[in-house]
Amino acid sequence: MTSYLVDAVLLMALAFTSVRVVGMQRELARLRNYQGEFSTIVHETSGAFDTIITAAHDSTANLAQLAAELGTKIDQAHEVIAALDARFAQSHPPARDAVDTDRPGQTNTERESPPDGAAQASR
Repeated sequence: MTSYLVDAVLLMALAFTSVRVVGMQRELARLRNYQGEFSTIVHETSGAFDTIITAAHDSTANLAQLAAELGTKIDQAHEVIAALDARFAQSHPPARDAVDTDRPGQTNTERESPPDGAAQASR
């Protein structure tokens, strides 16, 4: 009779263990599925980061090229401005304040003042 009791306890332990093993097997299968999805996501993310890094390097190169071109254009603009200033200076000589070449000894203020008796008397 004791052997029947021991056999019943062992059978119940075997059934309990079998149920737990089946549950763990399902959980392991689900974890493998999650691991596969996770691996795929990590691989795609790695590819996306590689694309982002490549785009950043390309942008940096493009910005450096743009900065060089803008520097060249600015230098050209400075040269054009200097040439225009020189041309303007050649075509418009500066006004002379002190002496007129037609009348030596007269200043601009004497030429600009209206002739009146006092100014003519001082001459």
